[in-house]
Amino acid sequence: MLCLGLIGYLTSGKTQLSLFNILKLAASFCTGTVLVLLPLGMIAGFIGRYLLFLNSAVAWSIGGALMILMGLQLLHLYKPPIRSIFNFFRVPVSYTITGAFLLGLSFGAITVGRGAPMLIVVLTWIALYQTALQGFFTMLVYGVGLSIPLIAISSLGGALGKTIKEKARVSGEVFDRIIGILIIAIGIYFFYLALQ
Repeated sequence: MLCLGLIGYLTSGKTQLSLFNILKLAASFCTGTVLVLLPLGMIAGFIGRYLLFLNSAVAWSIGGALMILMGLQLLHLYKPPIRSIFNFFRVPVSYTITGAFLLGLSFGAITVGRGAPMLIVVLTWIALYQTALQGFFTMLVYGVGLSIPLIAISSLGGALGKTIKEKARVSGEVFDRIIGILIIAIGIYFFYLALQ
């Protein structure tokens, strides 16, 4: 994931950044990411209400299809071109607060790796169950939840930060598969609701 790659680079010891500067860059990156995610929650809330108003069967079917696709991605059976799209639009790594903020904006806008399936799942949930205002606050909580581990890992620094990054990558595969199966089950349930 880009965010763990950024944190790994900041804490690798190859840079001469102080802990305070690393935390400033990580917080700036996270702020950029959160600012992009907030309107997505509101948009999902508006679109979901509109689709549910027009035709709830279509809304539930779209939600079910999105959930199943994201579950298949977590099971590594389907791979959307998210990474190539991100690489086209991303900005280069920078050691300024503005550069880290812009990198966070691009990360939030495109989202890579494990972030995309979970983001789509959260947005689908917002669309089917929440209003635009509730979606805004749900995405705020989601964005802050995304940021806390990044800031924590970046504050650990050096070898310890790398160790955590590696362990997260290994155990993440198992959790991806478990969560993928659960998300597919939710998608099937959404299709069931569409048929009601």
